[in-house]
Amino acid sequence: MLRRLYAATLATAMLCGLMTAAASQAAADTRLDVVAENLVTPRGLTWDAHAGRVLVTEAGKGGPAPCAAGVGGYPACFGTSGAITSYTPRNGKTERIATGLPSVINEFSVLGLHDIDASHGRISVVFGLGGQMSTRKGLGPAARGLAQTGTIDRNGRLRPVGDLLAFEERYNPHRADVNANAYGITRVPGGTLVAEAGGNDILWVSDSGSVRMLALLPDQIIDGSPSESVPSAIVRGPDGTFYISEYSGEPTQMGKARIWRLVPGWKPTVVTSGFTGIIDLAFDRQGRMLVLELAEQGFDSPDRTGRLVRIEHNGKRTVLAREGLEHPGGVTVAPNGDIYLTNRTTSLGEANGQLLRLRQGRS
Repeated sequence: MLRRLYAATLATAMLCGLMTAAASQAAADTRLDVVAENLVTPRGLTWDAHAGRVLVTEAGKGGPAPCAAGVGGYPACFGTSGAITSYTPRNGKTERIATGLPSVINEFSVLGLHDIDASHGRISVVFGLGGQMSTRKGLGPAARGLAQTGTIDRNGRLRPVGDLLAFEERYNPHRADVNANAYGITRVPGGTLVAEAGGNDILWVSDSGSVRMLALLPDQIIDGSPSESVPSAIVRGPDGTFYISEYSGEPTQMGKARIWRLVPGWKPTVVTSGFTGIIDLAFDRQGRMLVLELAEQGFDSPDRTGRLVRIEHNGKRTVLAREGLEHPGGVTVAPNGDIYLTNRTTSLGEANGQLLRLRQGRS
């Protein structure tokens, strides 16, 4: 879906845990609540420690025109229907803090504002596109923010920073096609790291706007045939290194999605596998990895049920949530341990998206 649309001791302990095979089990001490509704194609989210709130990206519903050919020649139509919504747990207040952001719709999905990070003193965002330079130019000047990173100021205005599409057009590291459709972002000192699902690579974008590639995820060979390794998210782990989730290619490859570990300057390495269509990652207060699958039975299945799995320090996998997850798209953790997730993230712009809160035993 993503391509078509779109410390040494601690480190050693974490890797041993991730690579240990173990069976999944259901967690009985969790409760999943809807805390915000009527979101328009919600995707990534983040905890904003400065303001004590959750920030949720809304990719929007595109618009009627202008339209241009995207990847595969499918028409994509532009609008300024993207937004950012905040939810403040202490008072239950929900409000849109940014509106009028670029969004595009095709017959498969809505693409636009895909992820957000609210650390290191600024709100950083990343936009997908699912297209080439001719696509963005054909959508008109208001579409300039698509396939770029950017920042959001206190008035909700977008300032584009790094042009991911220009990098893809110039270098095209994965030769399948020219396609910019970034899906994940994480803030680091001096810039951001981006999971570029269209280009199958991890990019570094400096605060001055320069873009360079940190890593290219190689194709996975399944039953003798190559399957693209599509990165969907990148997060910093408690060991200080970065972890990358893999959506895996199309058609859905059941149980073939992996998680990679990246130390800048080195090639990424696979640390665990056996998932299907991972869409996001996070770590809880105890340093355990949370793995969010878009659909447990694969995106091609009519069953839209997703799954949130926690990988324990010994490698055991605990299913934290399944029932109530319908094509979830993002996960983040609040300081008190509450887990927030976006839900119903693959609609064609209907205002039926949700923000969910998962409360569990304080283990």
